[in-house]
Amino acid sequence: MGAVKARKSKGECEDNIRCAKHAYLQGEVTSIREAATAYDVPYSTLRDRLKGAQPRQIAHADEQLLTPAAEEVLVRYIKLCDEWGHPFKVKYVKAYANSLLVDSGRKIGQHWITRFLDRHPELASKFTQRLDRQRRNAESPKILKDHFRKVTCYESQRVPW
Repeated sequence: MGAVKARKSKGECEDNIRCAKHAYLQGEVTSIREAATAYDVPYSTLRDRLKGAQPRQIAHADEQLLTPAAEEVLVRYIKLCDEWGHPFKVKYVKAYANSLLVDSGRKIGQHWITRFLDRHPELASKFTQRLDRQRRNAESPKILKDHFRKVTCYESQRVPW
C-alpha cells in the first residue's frame, strides 16, 4: 500500500489555488502544470479556475436552503448568545434555522448542521464542562453579597491621602 498523505484543510487548499493562479497570471511560472506542481494543487482544478470556475462552496450557494444573508444572521446570533454565556445546542440551531424557513414550507435535513459548521469554521462545537463544587459554591449569591458588603465597608473606612 502506498504512502498516505495528510489532508489539507479547505482554506489551505483555496489559498494554494489562489497563489498558483496569481503566480501563473503574473508570469512567475510558464505553464499551468508548473504552477500546479509548485503550489501542490491539482492541475485540472487550477486549469478550471483559470477558465472561470468557482469554488464548490460558492458555485452551489444558490442550492442551499438558507440564503448566505440568513446564515450570516444565524452565525451572528450564535456568537452573541455564546458571548452572553449561553452557548447554543445543536437542536436549537436546527430549530432556529427551521424557523427561518417557515415561509418556504421546507425543513433542513438530517446532515444540514454538519455542512453548516463546515461552511462556518469559526463556529466550533464544544463539550460543556461541569463546574467544580468549590467554584460553584464561590458564586452563590449569599457569598457574593457578603463580599461586596465587606468591600463597601472597607472603602468607607479608608482614609483618603
